[in-house]
Amino acid sequence: MSGYKVFIVDDEADIALILKLQLEDAGYRTMRARDGIEALDALEREGFDLVLLDIRMPRMDGIEVLERIRDRWPELVVIMMTAHGSEDIAVEAMKKGAVDYISKPFSSDDMKKRVERAIQFNRTRLENERLQRVLDGERRKMGAILRGMADLLVAVDRDGRIITINRAAEECFGIAASGVQNQPVELLLKTDMPAERLPCRVVLATGDPCLDVTYAVEAGGGMIPVLSSATPLKGADGEMMGCVEIIRDISTLKALEREREDFVSMLSHDLKTPITAVVGSIDLVREGRIGPVNAEQRSYLDSAMESCAEMVDMIDTLLDVHRFEAGRMVMTARREDLGPLMARTLGRFDSVSRRAGIALVLTLPDYPLALSLDRNQFARLMGNLIANAIKFTEEGGEIEVSARLLNDPVELAGRIPRESYPDVPLPPLNPHLLITVRDTGVGIPADSLVSIFDRFVQARNRRLGKSTGTGLGLAFCRKVMDAHHGFIWAESVDGEGSSFHLLFPVMDEECLAARG
Repeated sequence: MSGYKVFIVDDEADIALILKLQLEDAGYRTMRARDGIEALDALEREGFDLVLLDIRMPRMDGIEVLERIRDRWPELVVIMMTAHGSEDIAVEAMKKGAVDYISKPFSSDDMKKRVERAIQFNRTRLENERLQRVLDGERRKMGAILRGMADLLVAVDRDGRIITINRAAEECFGIAASGVQNQPVELLLKTDMPAERLPCRVVLATGDPCLDVTYAVEAGGGMIPVLSSATPLKGADGEMMGCVEIIRDISTLKALEREREDFVSMLSHDLKTPITAVVGSIDLVREGRIGPVNAEQRSYLDSAMESCAEMVDMIDTLLDVHRFEAGRMVMTARREDLGPLMARTLGRFDSVSRRAGIALVLTLPDYPLALSLDRNQFARLMGNLIANAIKFTEEGGEIEVSARLLNDPVELAGRIPRESYPDVPLPPLNPHLLITVRDTGVGIPADSLVSIFDRFVQARNRRLGKSTGTGLGLAFCRKVMDAHHGFIWAESVDGEGSSFHLLFPVMDEECLAARG
C-alpha cells in the first residue's frame, strides 16, 4: 500500500504514535491531529486517502467531525476508533458515513487489514462512480444521436418484443416509446409482407444481418414505402440479446423515381417527335425536292443529318439504360453466328474510320463462333465500343476487334476489377468467349477504369478526344453484358490506348465442337 496517506485524528498521543509507527512500517504516509478542530483545518490544506478518527475528543467529538467530512469531502474514506464497550456509538457513526470502526485496544494486523480494505473499497467505489459518469455521458450522447436520427429505429429483444424506439419512430407511428415496450414488433410494424420476413425477425431467426429490404409500412393513416436493415444486438459475452432495425422512409425517393420515369417518357415522345420532323425536312431539302442543292449545301445538310442521328442515338441509349434498370427491357436471345454479325457491325464504321484516317481491323479465329444472344443489343454494344474507339483515336491509329474461345477463363478472372463486380462470382471454370476492342488512342487514367461504366461518367482525359458524349454509352454496354450474364472491363495505359474486354459464357455445343 505504498504511497497512500493516512490522517490519524486522536487526542491520545500514545495510541497515535503506535498507529503512526505501524502504518509507516506497512508503507503508508501519516499525519496526526490532536482534535477535531485541528483535523478540519488540516483537511482544508491537504488531501488524504483515509482518516482514522477517534470518537471521543476534546473541543469537537468524532461524530461531528465525521458529519462535516461527509458534507465537505464526501469522497474521503473514514474509519472510526472507539473504546471497547462503545460499539453502539461506532455503529451509529457508520450510519452517518464511516466505512468501518476499530475497537481499542486493537491488534496491529487487524488494524492494517481494515485500513487496506477501506482504501481499496473506496478506490473501487470512486472508479465505479467515474465509470458510471462516463457511461451516463455515453448514454446521453447516444440518446441525443438516436433522438436526432431522421431514420426510424426499433430495438427488439430475443423474443421480438420491443425494447425501445427513437423519437423519429414515435413521431412517424404516433405513439410514445413507453406505449410499445414489451409489445411484439408486429403490433408496431404493420407491413404489406408476412411478419416472418421482417428484417428484425429474419435476424432473430438466423443471427445474421438482414440488409436493404424494401416494404411498405402502415403509418400516418396510410402505407409508406421504406428501406430497412436490421443487425444483431449482442451482449458483452457475444450472445445475441435481440436486434436493431433501422427504417428509412423512401417516399421522396419513390416520388423522384416517378418524376424520372415521366422525364424518360417525355424524352421518348416530346424530343424524338420534333427530331423526326427535322430529319424529314432536311431530307426533303437534301434530295432537291424544293430546289437545287449544290455540293457545299449538301455537305452542311449531311452534317445536320448526322447530328440528328447522333441525338436520336443518345435518346435511345438513355431510354434503354432506363428500361434495363426498371427491368422492362425485352431481350430476344437466339443462336447467332458471330463472324458475319461482327463483320456487318464493323462495316457500318468503314466510311467513318476512313475519313478519320484510322485502320479498322477484324481478327477472328479459323473456326466458327456462335453465341446465344440478342442480336440487336449485341450490335449496339459493339457499335458503342467501336464508336468510342474512333472518337478517342488520332489519325493514323488502329482499332482492332478480335474474338477467341477460352476453355478456362481463370487466366482472365484476375484481370476483372473486383470493385466492378463486388457481389458477382467471377467466371466459373467453363468455356467463355472473349471479345476485345483495342485502340491506339489517348488511353484512360487508372482511377477511371471502373467508374467509366457508371451513368453520365467520362474519363478525365477522354474529354480531350475529338468529340464528347453523354457518358451513357458504356453504362449501356454494362447493362447489356449483365443481361447476358457476362463481364465487361477496360484495360489501358494512359496515352497509349485502351482495350475493352467482353467475356460471354458459351453454351453452344456446336461452337465448342468446331474448335475441336
